[in-house]
Amino acid sequence: TIAGLTVQRIINEPTAAAIAYGIDKKAQGEKNVLVFDLGGGTFDVTLLAIDGGVFEVLATNGDTHLGGEDFDQRIMQY
Repeated sequence: TIAGLTVQRIINEPTAAAIAYGIDKKAQGEKNVLVFDLGGGTFDVTLLAIDGGVFEVLATNGDTHLGGEDFDQRIMQY
């Protein structure tokens, strides 16, 4: 338990975003989806297979040094 809540599963942000998106869209058939999260100090990517509302994480990775303040400053300079 964390803060009095029973934790069922811990997932990263791109996976959570894909699950939230899939709940609303109910895609038909099997789909492979690449979801990325750039910002907040990190760059994360997740490759998912979605079939019949079932999400399978095929791969996930990230770079904790890409994004954040340095990235924001470069965008603003551009």
